[in-house]
Amino acid sequence: MCCILIGTAIQLVAMMARTMMMQPVDACERDHAVRSVQYYLAIGEDEKNAFEQRFGVRLQNCYGATESVCWVLTDLPYGRRAWPSVGRVGLGYEVDIVDEAGNAAAAGELGEIVVRGIPGETLMKGYYRDPEATATAMTADGRYRTGDKGYRDEDGWFYFVDRKSNMIKRAGENISASEVEEVLLDHPAVAEAAVIGVDDPVRDQAVKAFIVLDAGAVATTDDITAYCACRLADFKVPTIVEVVDGLPHTSVGKVAKKLLH
Repeated sequence: MCCILIGTAIQLVAMMARTMMMQPVDACERDHAVRSVQYYLAIGEDEKNAFEQRFGVRLQNCYGATESVCWVLTDLPYGRRAWPSVGRVGLGYEVDIVDEAGNAAAAGELGEIVVRGIPGETLMKGYYRDPEATATAMTADGRYRTGDKGYRDEDGWFYFVDRKSNMIKRAGENISASEVEEVLLDHPAVAEAAVIGVDDPVRDQAVKAFIVLDAGAVATTDDITAYCACRLADFKVPTIVEVVDGLPHTSVGKVAKKLLH
């Protein structure tokens, strides 16, 4: 005897959603039982709205890590949402925002996201045969240090700002590469974007953007720079914009930024 199981919730990363949106519209593409699609960061608001309207689903923002097994923070599949929040704490976890000294940060204060779970079940016990890396990643009281920057509002909604390693330092100002990428991804001609910091002899780092254009789309680097200048503070506008045919990706579809440096 066999059973046919119909999924009502699925997970994807941003590249998968964009690939789906690039396909020709099909009359049957809303003939499904899926009600929520859990995705992990890096989707602009216009993209979110277009995906939801086209496929008749709710995009559910989530946040997690390989070390946490599944999502730690998640938007709800129904009811109120606080876009662009990555949601509230999921089952089996405790999440805090802490300052550089490891003290709890106040609501609205930027800090590091730290996670407590059940070792071996909802959180890793440690890195395999690497006690030094484990000691660096885990606090003395058993919390996992994600290395990610974020904050929590008064109502308990969490907001991801960027990974520590993804912050750009320009003339004393901290710039979130993710914030710049979100603006780039909202440009109608841009299919993919990645932003990194590159050496600048005067300002420490310059902001460099790599973009992939949609098939058939036309946009110059000046167009992209002008678009960003209308939506970002001056010091966040990319100094260098490079149009490329494609971006390198990891096995799970994330942009492999190390290969762009």
